[in-house]
Amino acid sequence: MSAKEIKFMFDGIIFSSQVLTNRVLESLNRYEFSISFANQYLISKYRDGYYFVFENNNFKPVYAKDEKENELIKILQETIMKALW
Repeated sequence: MSAKEIKFMFDGIIFSSQVLTNRVLESLNRYEFSISFANQYLISKYRDGYYFVFENNNFKPVYAKDEKENELIKILQETIMKALW
């Protein structure tokens, strides 16, 4: 398991968070990413963190309560991909 800091822009604000990465199955090209927020703005509006599974070059779907949270999830996934590959 490795950790990397990422920076991403959401709602016109630049945030910084740690992403923990775990490569689970090499044969399926499967990775698991865990991101936790320390920022009260994000925690109060959304969640305190997210868990993503990347398998066969795609992220598995993640439940979002509304379109704004869905936008946050997509931004996080894009940022993770740029930071790690």
